[in-house]
Amino acid sequence: MAVTKQLFKLPSLSVFYPCFNEQENLPLVVSQALEILPLVAKKFEIIVVNDGSTDQTKQVAQKLAVNHKVIRVVSHQQNRGYGASVRTGFKSSKYDWIFYTDGDGQFNLEELKVFVKYVQDYQIIVGYRQKRAEGFKRILFARLYKFYIDCLFRVHIKDIDCAFKLIKAELIKDLDLFSNGAFISAELLYKLKKKRIKVKQLPVTHYDRVYGKSTGASMKVITIGLWEPLKLYLKMKFNLNL
Repeated sequence: MAVTKQLFKLPSLSVFYPCFNEQENLPLVVSQALEILPLVAKKFEIIVVNDGSTDQTKQVAQKLAVNHKVIRVVSHQQNRGYGASVRTGFKSSKYDWIFYTDGDGQFNLEELKVFVKYVQDYQIIVGYRQKRAEGFKRILFARLYKFYIDCLFRVHIKDIDCAFKLIKAELIKDLDLFSNGAFISAELLYKLKKKRIKVKQLPVTHYDRVYGKSTGASMKVITIGLWEPLKLYLKMKFNLNL
């Protein structure tokens, strides 16, 4: 009789979803998490970070939390930005490992099963999108943004802002992250690189949105995403506090 190999499980795992106006997508991603997480962690929690949503995201999240004790909801009174939501997620997480992905349903949590196989050799495992689901404009901007970040910080990660990351919680404790925007991912990876933390990169699948509209291409988001890395670079290089 064939013996089924048991999947390695993390001792404990905090999973958080930064969400802004994801009322339709949130039940779908949480449902998948409730199905997959028992397979990859002995104990886990799910944190919904509601970033001042103007739709029913907060109410949907609170209802899910009532029905499932492993779910917690943390809300910003006003929209503070993606980076602020990620920082809130880190701060709110209480377990040994932290995983975060977006609340828009563009990733498949099944692929986390592959990531946990590498935790004995790496303290951070990050995804890179094999094929981005967005149109040409977003793909072009992503490539230019990666070039911009590498010119400033030489991070050299395949997909600098892919929201599919598994991180040992102790790495986050003494990291002074400041970004409120899309720079948060590059800032995190750069500051871990300075600590000589090895990063494992794995391919992940990227899907089209089922519901809602992305805000990642808005002029405000792009401006903040370009300014924050330059601000950090000038502070480090010339001790300028802008």
